[in-house]
Amino acid sequence: MNNKELDLLKKGHPLDIARMIESADAIQQFEMLNQLPVDRLNDVFIELSDELALNYINSLSINKKKELLDALEMDEIRNLLDDVDSKEVQKILSLLNVAKRQKMIRMLAYDEDVAASIMNTDFIVIDEKTSIADATQNLIKSVKDSDFIDEIFVVDNNKNYVGSIELKKLISARKGDDIDKIIERNQTVIYEHDSIYSAIKKLRDYDDTVMPVVNEQQHLIGIITADDILDIMIEEYEEDVERYVAVGDYEEDSSAFVRTKQRLPWLLASIILNLVIAGLLSFFQATIEQITALILFQPMILGMAGNIGTQAISVTILGLHQNELNGDDDVKLHVRDEVMIGLLNSIAIGFLGFVIALIFLFTVNMGNQDPFQLAFVVGTSLTGGMFVSALCGVFIPIFLEKMKVDPAIASGPIISTINDLFALLIYFAIATAMLL
Repeated sequence: MNNKELDLLKKGHPLDIARMIESADAIQQFEMLNQLPVDRLNDVFIELSDELALNYINSLSINKKKELLDALEMDEIRNLLDDVDSKEVQKILSLLNVAKRQKMIRMLAYDEDVAASIMNTDFIVIDEKTSIADATQNLIKSVKDSDFIDEIFVVDNNKNYVGSIELKKLISARKGDDIDKIIERNQTVIYEHDSIYSAIKKLRDYDDTVMPVVNEQQHLIGIITADDILDIMIEEYEEDVERYVAVGDYEEDSSAFVRTKQRLPWLLASIILNLVIAGLLSFFQATIEQITALILFQPMILGMAGNIGTQAISVTILGLHQNELNGDDDVKLHVRDEVMIGLLNSIAIGFLGFVIALIFLFTVNMGNQDPFQLAFVVGTSLTGGMFVSALCGVFIPIFLEKMKVDPAIASGPIISTINDLFALLIYFAIATAMLL
């Protein structure tokens, strides 16, 4: 290990250290990790890939494993357990202290799509009757490195959630002040069985950095921080992008062969659909041969239909993922709005396309074809093709959701090809009807 690497281990940011370790060979990886003190190791460990993190834990002695796991936050341990089999889960659980093990078992019992599955149980709780002095002393005495202390959470005698106190307000309060004056009550809470997307929406709408998680009895059982939500949003974004381009579950360390197998089926399906398009367009062979100028505007017809279809699909899938289209009324309102938006945009772009095509055809000599008629074909085809694509973008994700199929696949290459099919059929059908 050179001086630069040693210096990074001592003074570097945990993420930079983790990246350096990931790039080293297997033997050096463990050597570097073993050189880190426990407090630094914890910060670096959570930045490691799941595979390396698990391999490193398995290489440690029982005592070292317990020391590392004890330093990790509950949600970090939960993330680690998501990637191991049931036997390995039991081994790791057995290394946790009794209190932490019981909390983790309760967390693992939740479905992965509910809010409580990502909550953190490392936080400070005080009774609402506690004095300012006792609350400050309790904080100093009981706080651990893994505890969230930006806010202190307050419960009553029945352990029901009452409110929270910002740390800065507790620090600035005078010894004789009434603690009730600095408790923020009537806060919005997240219920344990709320969906993760509901938790995301609440944190976003109320602009909070942390929100308490309560059960049906209003007992405080955990907290969800903005950092937790950000991690989920990043994961969801990456998954949506993967589905959007139909590349499957993407792993950076996957081989080129594995990635090829993931993407190839979607590309082959697109080829088949394009062959269908070619077959249908053969019916318009005479139109294409006689009016070659139609080819000039084909990219514009396809591009605009694809653009408006992608917009409609994206908005619809986002609404479905954020649980904004739960009831029939929500769906009807969304469909009405998107259909109207699609219609107005299609008409506007169609008219603009007509004007642009007309100017172009008067400028460039395209033979004996009437420029006005050809421009009118382009304008009406733009309007029709875009509107049909917008309808597909709205209705297909909703249909797939009803069929219990992930609607995100609707924005892949297959739907793009379907949009092309409708756009070209409309274009050449109108051209055949008007120009021949």
